[in-house]
Formats: sequence, structure tokens, C-alpha cells
Amino acid sequence: ELPSDLQPEQMSVVIEHKKGEVNELKTSLRNPTIDRDPDKKREVIKRVIAYMTLGIDVSKLFSEMIMATSTKDHVIKKMVYLYICNYASTNPDLALLAINTLQKDCRDEDPMTRGLALRSFTSLRLPNVVEYLPSVIRTGLQDQSPYVRKTAVMSCVKLHVFAPEALKDSDIVNTLYTMLRDRDPQVVANCVCALNEILAIDGGMAINKPIIHHLLNRMREFNEWSQCIVLELVARYKPTEQQETFDIMNLLEERLKHANSAVVLSATKIFLNLTQDMPAVHSQVYARLKPPMLTLMAGGIFEQTFVCLKHIALLTSRAPEVFTDDFKHFFCRYNDPACVKLLKLDILTQISNSSNVGETIEEIAEYVTDPDTSVARGAVAAIGKMGVRVPSCGGIVVEQLMKFLEVDIDYVSAEAIISMKNLLRKYPDRIERFIHGVGAFFKNIDEPEAKVALLWMIAEYGHVIPESPYLVEPLIDSFAEEQSQAVRLELLSTGVKLFFRRPGEMQLMLGRLLDAAIADASFTDVHDRAMMYYRLLQHDVGQADRVVSKAGPVTGAFVEEAPSELQDRIFEEFNSLSVVYGEPAERFIVHGKSARELDAGTDTVAEADVNGPNANAMAEGAHSGGGGAGGGSGGD
Repeated sequence: ELPSDLQPEQMSVVIEHKKGEVNELKTSLRNPTIDRDPDKKREVIKRVIAYMTLGIDVSKLFSEMIMATSTKDHVIKKMVYLYICNYASTNPDLALLAINTLQKDCRDEDPMTRGLALRSFTSLRLPNVVEYLPSVIRTGLQDQSPYVRKTAVMSCVKLHVFAPEALKDSDIVNTLYTMLRDRDPQVVANCVCALNEILAIDGGMAINKPIIHHLLNRMREFNEWSQCIVLELVARYKPTEQQETFDIMNLLEERLKHANSAVVLSATKIFLNLTQDMPAVHSQVYARLKPPMLTLMAGGIFEQTFVCLKHIALLTSRAPEVFTDDFKHFFCRYNDPACVKLLKLDILTQISNSSNVGETIEEIAEYVTDPDTSVARGAVAAIGKMGVRVPSCGGIVVEQLMKFLEVDIDYVSAEAIISMKNLLRKYPDRIERFIHGVGAFFKNIDEPEAKVALLWMIAEYGHVIPESPYLVEPLIDSFAEEQSQAVRLELLSTGVKLFFRRPGEMQLMLGRLLDAAIADASFTDVHDRAMMYYRLLQHDVGQADRVVSKAGPVTGAFVEEAPSELQDRIFEEFNSLSVVYGEPAERFIVHGKSARELDAGTDTVAEADVNGPNANAMAEGAHSGGGGAGGGSGGD
């Protein structure tokens, strides 16, 4: 990354590249007058970095740039280090010239210089440099400056990526465990990150009770992002006693009131994980988590609202009763984006019950005229789902769906018919309200999915719909013109089922339908199903009726709405992208060779004994309070 004073607006004067300018820069870098003037020297090096950024080869200035490190100006040093790291891989022989300079700067009296030099030294990634790195890093880990120590900690990760064998042969991992009781909280957070990365193949850093309690007792010292790192570690910990579980939850109670949403969600995950095996406490935890989740949802930018709603939706799928009384919080605002509105509709569907469904349906009905098609369709679908979930509101839902069919909006009418089908799947006795309107629906619907829903209704209730054979006849006659495979398949099923109910009227129609389907090979599935029906009828009409028409009432939730193993796996990955995507991590994270495996050609990682002397020292530090937070400036 370029220094802050090397952004494009400051570099506009050097964008024009003239022939021979690199030689001029070389002359300028050697000019004693410029060398004595820090401002002029800084401008010359800025031009070198600008050319390098543009892709111009300035590697011939390597010797002069190394000589430029003999300065107390941190800006110049940072630019020179950037130059050295950039050309180290393409000019390894020249980079060796920088080793002595970097080693010398690692021992400089200025902690900022030591930190910059250490960071650049461990970024060279040259085979010839590896032998120097462990000792340099070890020295940095023992430095008096917090900035140098936290830079050294992150340098351990670089060494692990580039040369894992060198890390394994050293005692750096054990040193990192010891440094978990460092007086500076940022150093501790960096140690946790480094250990998790280095020991990733083993599931992350090893944890025990002293480590966890030490980190929890120092929680207030960490900044909000470091708190997230620590909380993610605590989420992996399994207490051995119930009292310890309650102690941890008491220590984290304040985190649920934090202003940062990441901290709140991280603490939420811990509360849910800790009480997983305590059903009574687990239900109380849901109630305790409700206020902070609703607060996060109501404030901030819509991206934060969306993420928070995703997590609330996951919680309501497991405990819908928790948010039942607060259903009005999920009513859509006029300025909510479509993604947020759709999520709120899903949540309202989950938490609907006999006490709030009337008011909820009345509110959602207003969204049907939303300019966004997906929101309008989602509103109709949500009302239909409420009718399925809450039996007592069936009459209200049926009347509302009939009103939607009168709305002169094609996609609203189509979605209403699809919702009717789902309602009839669960409550077949509600067909009486739809019987006389089915014929009119056929004339106004062109959407394939809605056509499939109407055909299903005719197939299931053809015996009570007087004109049912004559409603499907136009579709049978235009079978070859139908472009939707789903409609063709449903038409075949409808024709066969209707034949068993109205054989006299359907016999000739079914013959024409099967002939057309068997003769047309444009859809293999349609052709195969037509052949199956034909052979069933040819074998035994009675047996065919028993096979095709056999159906039973739906007594529980639909398969697509029932709790699944997938939801449980997503719940285990709470506070991650898995919740946002609605998929387990393994489905969107490609597990191939990592960068370190490709670079080093090995899977070996360093190991540490957390039950050994360093862990005992860690425990002593935890019980002694861990010391105060140290100062320090800068970052890595």
C-alpha cells in the first residue's frame, strides 16, 4: 500500500514519463546537495515510487535506493522499503544487498524504524533470507515497544506462509502462547490471529480454561475488532461445569449492549453455543437476545439492517414465539430496499400466530402495489403462507387472495393463484370459494407457474368443478405450442387424473394429449412421462387409477418448509457469511491448496503444547490479572 502522501492527486506531476528520466533520477539520488535536503530527497523518491507504480522498470536504482535508507525520515524509509519489497522477487541478487541494511534498522533506537524494518524484512520472501528471519522475529517479539511486538507477531504468520519448516524448527509458536499475557491488548489480539492462522490445519489455536478466562477478564481493554477476534475464540470453548457457563455469560453481558454490531453478534453466538445443551436456559437466552437484535435492526445503514435481519430470520426459524409480540418492528418502511423488505416478509410469516395475523395481513396487503415486482409478489406469497401456518385465519386469507385476483396486475394475480394452490394442499375444504372463478382465472393467466397451479387444482378437484374438462381442452389442442416443460408435465398429470374422474368427457382428449406428447421429443421428460401413463393405462386402468390418484391429506409442515439438517448446519456457523448466503461454508468456500501450500509445497504446521510450561505460565498470568495495557502507536 502506498503511503498516505503518495496518493494519485499528489503524484500528478510525475505521471508524464520522459525518455532518460530514470537516469536523471539516478543522478539526483547521488547528488550530495539533494541528499542533504530531506524535502528534495523525499520528492525524488516519490517520483521513483510513482514510476514503479506505473509499471516502469526502475530496478537499476536499487543501489541508490538502499543508500537512501540511511535517514531518520520515516516517510523516506517507508517508500524505500516498499521499493525493496517490490523488486525483491524479480531481482533476488540485488535484494541481498538490502539484508544488512534491514538487519541494522531492526536494531535501530527508534521503535517505528524497527517495526518498519521488521515488516519489510519478513516481506522479502527470498530463500536466502529465511535463515535470518527466526532470530529477527524472536528479537522483535521481545522488544520493549508494543508496535514492534505486534508487528513481529504478524511476521510469524508471514514466516509460516513462506517457510513453515523454519517456523516448526523454532520455538516461536510457544512464545506466541506466552505472549497471550502481554500487557498490550493489540499484541494479544494479534497473537490470537497468528496462532489461529498457523494452527489452522489443527482447527485453530488450542484453548483451555486459563486462556479463555484471562482473555475475558481483559475484554474491556480490547478495541471492538479485537473483541470480535477474542469472542470468536471463546465461541469454540466448551465449559466443563454449568457454573462456568453462567460465569462466562455474566462476563459477556455487557457485550450485548455494544454499539458495534459485529461484537453483539459475536456475543450472541457464544450465548447460543453455551446453552445448546440446556433447553430451559436456551429459551431464556433467546428472550435476552431480542432487545439488542431489534436495536441493531432499527439503527444504522441498511446493509447492517440486512445482516441483522438475516440472523433474526435464522433465530425465528428455531424459536418464532420469541419475536411474536414485536411483530410491528418488522413492518416495512417506505425507504427500505427490496432485499430488506423481502426479509421482513419472511420473518413476519415465521412469527405469525392467531393473535397478530389479522393486523399483519392488513399491513402486508398494502405492499402488493409496491413498484418492485419482487416485493409485491413476496407480499402475496407471505399472506398465503400465513394461511397455511395459522389455520384460524384461513377465511381472511382466502378473501384477501380473491381480492388480489381482481387487481389488474398480472404478477399479483399469478402469485395469488400459486398461494391458493398451497393453501388447498393443506386445507382441501377451502375449494368451495374458488370453484366458480377457475374458468375466469384461465383466461387471464399466462405465467407458467400459475398455469401449473391452476392445472393442479383442476386435477385434484375436477369432480366438483363442472366445466373442468373443457377448461383444459384448449391447452390440450395447443400442446405443441406450449413452451414450458413444467406446464406440459402438469397438463399430462391433470389429463390422466381428470380421466379417472370424468372418463366420458376426457377419453378422446386424453388420447389426443398422449399422442401429442409421445410424438413430440423436444422435452425428454414429457415424452417419458407420457409413455409411462400410456403403459399404465394399457396394463390396467384400475391399477393406474390407484397409482396416479393416490393422495392423502397434509398433516404437518410441507417438506420445503420443515426444519432441515441444512438449517442446523447454518446455525452452527452463526455470525458468518453462511447466514447471509443461507448455505454452509463448504458450499461457497473452495477447499483447494492454500497459498502457503503452493508456496512451500508442504502441509506441515508448527505444533504447541498448551498444557506444557507456557500454558502454565499463561494460567499464572491470567490469575495475576495480566498487567495493564501498554502504549504504542502505528499499526501493521
